[in-house]
Amino acid sequence: MTGADLNGAEQLSLDAARTYLLSAAQAQGVALEVYARRTAATNIEAHTGEVSEFKVSTQQGVGLRALVGGAWGYSFTENLSRPALERALRSAVQNAELVAPEAGAALRAWGTPPSVDTWGEGLSGVTAAQKVAVALQLEEAARRHDPRVASVPYTGYEDSQTETLVGNTEGLRREGRALHALTYAYPLAREGSENRMSGDWQFTRDFAGLDPTQTALTAAQKSLALLGARPAPTGTFPAVITGECLADLLRLFASMFSGRMVEEGKSPLAGRLGEVVASDLVTLVDDATLPLGLRSRAFDAEGCPSAPLTLLEGGRLKAFMHNAQTAARAGLDSTGHAARLGYQGVVGVGASNLAIQPGTTSDEAVAAGVTGLLLTQVKGGHAGADPYTGDFSLQAEGFWLEDGERAHPLDVFTVAGNILDLLSQIEALGTTLDWTLEATGAPAARVPALAVAGG
Repeated sequence: MTGADLNGAEQLSLDAARTYLLSAAQAQGVALEVYARRTAATNIEAHTGEVSEFKVSTQQGVGLRALVGGAWGYSFTENLSRPALERALRSAVQNAELVAPEAGAALRAWGTPPSVDTWGEGLSGVTAAQKVAVALQLEEAARRHDPRVASVPYTGYEDSQTETLVGNTEGLRREGRALHALTYAYPLAREGSENRMSGDWQFTRDFAGLDPTQTALTAAQKSLALLGARPAPTGTFPAVITGECLADLLRLFASMFSGRMVEEGKSPLAGRLGEVVASDLVTLVDDATLPLGLRSRAFDAEGCPSAPLTLLEGGRLKAFMHNAQTAARAGLDSTGHAARLGYQGVVGVGASNLAIQPGTTSDEAVAAGVTGLLLTQVKGGHAGADPYTGDFSLQAEGFWLEDGERAHPLDVFTVAGNILDLLSQIEALGTTLDWTLEATGAPAARVPALAVAGG
C-alpha cells in the first residue's frame, strides 16, 4: 500500500485494490471481475542529430465488470483509494441494472495458464542515456547512409513495462507482466522532385539485442528502392505479395474470425465452419504463446489460459476466436481470446499473434518467372477494406517484375479484390514469416491474378 491522493486518502497497490474490491463485492453478494493494469513507458524521438522528444509516462487503474441479473455493468477508476474503489463498485452495479441481460454471461475460475516469458531480459540497469543513444544512432545511420536520404521524419525508440492482474469472485487470480522495446525508422528519400518514404522496425525483450544501425540501413534501402517510379499499368496481372504486405492485409480482415462478428452476422465466414475457404496451402494460426510475439500472454482479459488456435487448416475453416460469453452462446469453450482496450474498455474478442504459416517454396522461388506486380504495401485500410464482406480497394506501393526480377518501382496505384478470393488463389507460399506492428504475420505469396488500377 503506497501513496495518498490529494485528499490524503491512502492509495492501494493494484493487488491490494483487487483484493479489496473482490472482498467488498463478495460481502455484498455481487459477482465481480477486476482487471487491473499498470504501464510505464518511454518514448524518444530524434531529428537532425538531436533528441526532439523524450517522454516518460505511467498509467494505472482498475476496470470493474459486475454481473447483475445476467447483465454486465462496467466502471473504472485510476484512484486506488478505498472510497474511490467503493464508488467504482457501486457504479458498476448500477450500470448493470440499466442494461439488458446477455445470454451466456458468467464468471469462471479457469485452469492454470501456460508459462510464457513476456519479460525477457528486462530493462533493469538500462539507463536513459543508453536509450537516447539508440534513438540518435538510428537517425544518424539512416541519414548518412546515402546522400539521397533527405531527412528521417519518423525515427525513435520506445519501450513499455506492463503489469496485468485479473481476478473474480469465483476465486480466479492471475498476474502477468510484459516488456516491449522497439526501434523504428522511416527515412525520406529524394531525387529531383521525387520523394519516397518507407521504413523498418525491430521489436525485442532484450535491450542488448537491438541493432539500430541495421534497422536504419534496411529502412533507408527500402525508401531508396522506391525512387525512379513509373506509372503502374491498369489491368489484371500475376502478382507476388510480400509477407509484410500480406500480413497487413490479414490485419485488416482479422475480425472476420471473431466469434462475436460471426454471431452478429458481420463476417463473410458466418455459417461456413468446416468449408474450404482458402487455398490448401493456407494454414492460419493465432498463438498467444509465441516466445517473441508482440501480443504474447499467458492468459486473456478474462483470465482464461492462452493456447494456440488453428483457424484455417489446409484452407478449411476450423474455428473462430471466442471469449467466454460468445463461446457459451455457440455451445463451445472459450478459446482464450477475450480482449479489452485497457482497464477503461469493455470485454470483446481479439486476436493475439495471428499468422499465415510459412510454406515450402523458397522465398526466391515464389517470384521466379513472374512478369507482373510485386505488391509491397497497402494503405487506407480504414476506408478501403470492408471486413463484413472481405472486399478491398486500397492504395498501394510496389514494383513491376520481369521474369521474376524487379524491373522498376511503380507510382502509387490501387489494388482491388476480396480477401477470401485472394487467399483461395494462393499458389505458392515462402518460408520466411514477416510480421506487422499489429502482430499479424505472413510469408510471401504468389497469386495468378490481381486487379490493378494505375495512374
